[in-house]
Amino acid sequence: MLGKIIRTTIVTSALLFAPAIAQAANLGSISSPVNQDLAQQLQTALDQARGDIPGASVAIISPQGTWFGSSGVSNLATGAPLQPSDRFQIGSITKTFVATTVLRLVEENILNLEDKLTQRLPSSVTDSIPNADQITIRQLLNHTSGISDYVDILFSQAAVNPGVFLNSWEPEQLVSFINALEPRFNPGESWEYSNTNFLLLGMVVEAATNGNIANEIRDRILEPLALSNTFFAEQEAIPGGYVRGYWDFDQDGTLNDITGANLSWAWSTGAMISNTADLATFIQSLIHGELLEPDTLLEMLTTISPITSNNYSAYGLGIGTLESPNRFWYIHRGQTLGYRSNMWYSPLENITYIELINGRSSQNLAGATLTTFRRYQPPASVPEPGFVPGLLLTVSIGLTFRLNLANTLRRSHLPK
Repeated sequence: MLGKIIRTTIVTSALLFAPAIAQAANLGSISSPVNQDLAQQLQTALDQARGDIPGASVAIISPQGTWFGSSGVSNLATGAPLQPSDRFQIGSITKTFVATTVLRLVEENILNLEDKLTQRLPSSVTDSIPNADQITIRQLLNHTSGISDYVDILFSQAAVNPGVFLNSWEPEQLVSFINALEPRFNPGESWEYSNTNFLLLGMVVEAATNGNIANEIRDRILEPLALSNTFFAEQEAIPGGYVRGYWDFDQDGTLNDITGANLSWAWSTGAMISNTADLATFIQSLIHGELLEPDTLLEMLTTISPITSNNYSAYGLGIGTLESPNRFWYIHRGQTLGYRSNMWYSPLENITYIELINGRSSQNLAGATLTTFRRYQPPASVPEPGFVPGLLLTVSIGLTFRLNLANTLRRSHLPK
């Protein structure tokens, strides 16, 4: 099985051609709003694509222009119109914040990617986790640990007793859901997305720093980037709150307001709150090297593939990719009980796409809005000398060149 796992090396091009990426970053940061005609076309596309979603907020940022849009309502009871600056639960996009924090701690020599779980957490936690003495921090970050997903058990309980989502949960209680469950596979031998990985990473961060995960994320990411609309729910006050979320939980045809659910059930796997502007700043700053050293960013963006996932083409350390013959995105998706989120960045087009909704619909907003954006954009200008090689190498490496992990076991740190 191990020989089928492959590492993707697209990140090497981004790092080798940092000046080109930096140039693109500068273009994006100073871009002005799109023209009025395109803004109206984008608004129409969003309104039509939203369907039965209560509300949606979308941001598209590129050197050709920036658009922040919204459609629908933030509160079904009051009919309050949704604003582009409104905050939402962002679900598993939290994982990218947690992963970045872990990697900052690695840079500070507080953690090591090859640390075993038993080195970082007490036996009261690790004794019930199969292979805890073999599982590394790296394997938690890239979902190759083989640990079962506690959220599956939680949702099974909720089907009988929805009140479980009103409880205030401690991380240790959530981990206990996987007690006695067999591992999905041996550490490093396959890939499977598991929220338990990032639950444990939150515990590792707190144990290593003797602090709490919310403060560590704030100190290392939120404050340096001035992300004033991003918070860790249940551990921080959220002045002004966030939009209400909806889900037809009992499938009776009526959307239920589930905003009152206690987000402690998601904790370091998905309990953060943000808006489109803050998430755009975060993903751009991360990929452009403002948060991590080049070697650390290389570790983060080197991905595992093939993987079995409806959401990602490949997955790195707390961040995934979407790949096709003509497109490449670094992404993370998220979903909680009544919210869905998407955070995408394309190094090829230098486009940032953020999508936040207050429902669980699978409506394809990106297809409608990005297609409209590209259709109304003028042809891209000819890049400056030195920019083309970087982009061409990014395409050739990122979309065609992959290394077989079986030939690079020692370097990839995925043990047999």
